Amino acid sequence: MRRSIHIGVVTAWPEADWESKQLLAACARRCHTAVLDPAGLSACVGPRGLTVTADGLPLSVDAVILARGLGRGGDPDVQFELYRTLEEWGVLVVNRLGALLSAQDKFRTSSLLARAGVPTPPAVVAQSPDDAEAALEALGRGGEVVAKPVAGSLGDGVERVSADPAGRAAVRARAERDGAIYLQAYVAHPGRDLRAFVVGAEVRATVERQAPPGEWRTNVALGASSRGVACPGEVATAALGAARALALDYAGVDLVLGPGGPTVIEVNGNPSWQGIEEATGLDMADAIADHVLGRTLRRPLASAHAAPAWNGATNG
Repeated sequence: MRRSIHIGVVTAWPEADWESKQLLAACARRCHTAVLDPAGLSACVGPRGLTVTADGLPLSVDAVILARGLGRGGDPDVQFELYRTLEEWGVLVVNRLGALLSAQDKFRTSSLLARAGVPTPPAVVAQSPDDAEAALEALGRGGEVVAKPVAGSLGDGVERVSADPAGRAAVRARAERDGAIYLQAYVAHPGRDLRAFVVGAEVRATVERQAPPGEWRTNVALGASSRGVACPGEVATAALGAARALALDYAGVDLVLGPGGPTVIEVNGNPSWQGIEEATGLDMADAIADHVLGRTLRRPLASAHAAPAWNGATNG
């Protein structure tokens, strides 16, 4: 007989955030589900072990999904530490905090992909203007270079530069302004790339993204269009390898498919999937909920349990 499972979905925007709503509904169709506001979490460590409360009431969960791990209030560092503590005391946390932080840092992503043998472009992180210029010179010998913030998404702050006077001035200015700059060798593509959505050990959906006229970046937030496509075997291998290298339970993996095969450009540990659902008709929230439930059922009971308290919960 299957035991009763309790899942908490961490989000400060259970109604306003589309992905949060989808995850809450998908989990509620399968098991007891609670909305957890990041700013409402507290914890106590004492003689009886760890006690976690949500909005002042004892919390009992087998698994936590970090839909939106930062709240509108509270302290981000405390919220991060609470997720880490829950994991250390036996609660399944998806995606794990360490994995999310690795995916957020573009250079660490490059390092982990390269170490795992996943095809990815050469990359450099530099903190001084002189080092940034030297990195541009080294990477730019083979063509253009993409300058990006060390952390960021949606194509913000991403530009192509060359090892010419304008490019050198640009990277020096960014290193001076931001304190660090990430440079990645540009992989030529005809304004198209692929996003593979990985859940567990499977690519659940793949879309081809087409940049709008006059734009080379393929981010949907910048006006790119997308359509569902079949996932070639070599793309699936690279995407699964990327998610595994970063220890992510689910991920959005961006790839360019060139003559030499697929190259992983970025890995998103907290990907949106509204565009993927619109393009493919596939529900990634169901896939994530099934994956989390399956992992939970294969694990022993979490040692961090206290009396159940379902604040704003829906029970499935």
